Amino acid sequence: MNIYFLVEGEKTEPKVYPQWLSHLIPQLARVKFSCDARENNYYLMSGMGSPRILTDELANSVEDINQLGNYNYLVLVIDADDMTAQDKIAEVQSFIVDNNIILNSSCHLCIIAQKYCMETWFLGNKKVYTKILNKKIDFYNHSLFYDVSLQDPELMQKPKWFNDDSISIYHETYLRKMLAEKNIRYSKSNPREVGEKYYLEELNKRINETPHLSSLKNFFSFCKSISIQQAVTHDAQ
Repeated sequence: MNIYFLVEGEKTEPKVYPQWLSHLIPQLARVKFSCDARENNYYLMSGMGSPRILTDELANSVEDINQLGNYNYLVLVIDADDMTAQDKIAEVQSFIVDNNIILNSSCHLCIIAQKYCMETWFLGNKKVYTKILNKKIDFYNHSLFYDVSLQDPELMQKPKWFNDDSISIYHETYLRKMLAEKNIRYSKSNPREVGEKYYLEELNKRINETPHLSSLKNFFSFCKSISIQQAVTHDAQ
């Protein structure tokens, strides 16, 4: 079993996904170069943001996989932003057809749409949400606008007083200020705690106990299915 991950971000995702995968699919070892994959490996590369992940890197990754011939899955992880996860997946599928991108039949394509972005997923950890707030703290207005510990982070829009047009950027801002209340520093280039096992476990607990973060649940479900396949194969041997 070999998996090729193509992720949208060039800062956060390449750091956090390897941490998560070491816990979610521990049977797979990461390789530095795609050609190094032998058995029970995964390769992860950045799509260098949007639109480049589709206009350039997807076709390049498919060509790479077709030439190597030893990957079982291509996992494309892309931000949904203002689209629904389902609409984003449909958009990617249409792009693949329109641009005649053909993946070899032995490799399966799995599209994971992060709604809105990966920072939205990070908001799902209830334990890092400060419930008792002083009006003077920086996070206070954000908590009044939307309580991500009780409400689905994937449904959070942005307040009128937030100047930037992007909901994804608001989610990142909210996350930084929420974590700061727990003395946790976060930035895209240094995501720190969000990749740790305890943080991942809280996110997994959230999706198991609530209907929240459905796009994250899709990713966890994929990883669980692969881990089960690996365990079955190991037992058979």
